[in-house]
Amino acid sequence: MKVGITGASGFLGSALIAQANGRQWSVAAFSRDPDKPIEGADEVRSLGGGEKIDLDGLDALIHLAGEPLVGLWTKEKKRRIRESRVGLTSALVGDIGSLSRSRRPPVLVSASAVGYYGDRGDEWLDEEADVGFGFLAEVCRDWEAAAAKASRLGVRVVTPRLGLVLGKGGLLKRLRPIFRAGLGGPLGKGDQWMSWIHVEDAARVFLECVANDDVTGRVNCAAPNPATNREFTRTYAASLKRKAFLRVPGAALKRLPGGMGRMFLDSQRVAPVVMRAFDYRWLHEDLESALRAIEAET
Repeated sequence: MKVGITGASGFLGSALIAQANGRQWSVAAFSRDPDKPIEGADEVRSLGGGEKIDLDGLDALIHLAGEPLVGLWTKEKKRRIRESRVGLTSALVGDIGSLSRSRRPPVLVSASAVGYYGDRGDEWLDEEADVGFGFLAEVCRDWEAAAAKASRLGVRVVTPRLGLVLGKGGLLKRLRPIFRAGLGGPLGKGDQWMSWIHVEDAARVFLECVANDDVTGRVNCAAPNPATNREFTRTYAASLKRKAFLRVPGAALKRLPGGMGRMFLDSQRVAPVVMRAFDYRWLHEDLESALRAIEAET
């Protein structure tokens, strides 16, 4: 198996490469800096720059690349968030279509996010739930629609909707010094649901989507036990042997530019129904044990 990975040098991309190596799969990483080696990748190919992307010889393409959501949501930032997801995915599908049918990668696993559902309170959300409202929901909707066009080219398309990915890197890398300093606390009322997944499970789900020909379409890439923000805050602080009392007022978050506060306050209580149907076994189902395992590695 030879798999291509965009966003391969990122937090999840690095975990995907490690998991693919463990399966004895060959990895072609795609990067805007193809001259820079990426650990674990057998080769690095160019991504972007206006040139056609080299997809030759791939048995699968995993598409993760996208502008980070972190940073003030100015008009330009939001444009980059959208273009790096919807625009780049459309370009990838166009490049797939330019290949003869026999040379196209048989499967495209294109990341999406649980932000698709918008703010849904306590409602349980499976893969058939309707799209929500707001900037992130609209981006996810159009992102998935761009990827889905590859199915017209005879490519199996899977769009895993990622929850909050937990590990030594990513969000926890930013939160760790704040919580260790005793400055952590709930966001707003703290009753918004956070659907999370350990990075090892996220990588395993993506590779299962590649390997299992029966998996297609939308897949909730989240652990089966979401937590409220209040529960997450308390559990993470406990894993660091700290207290977390400094609540961030919801009103202050709502005043962040470009509607950025919705990223912290929207509630998504996601159920990974598709992966359960395929008898996927999570390595980390419980938030407390997942966080303690992460901190033990740090």
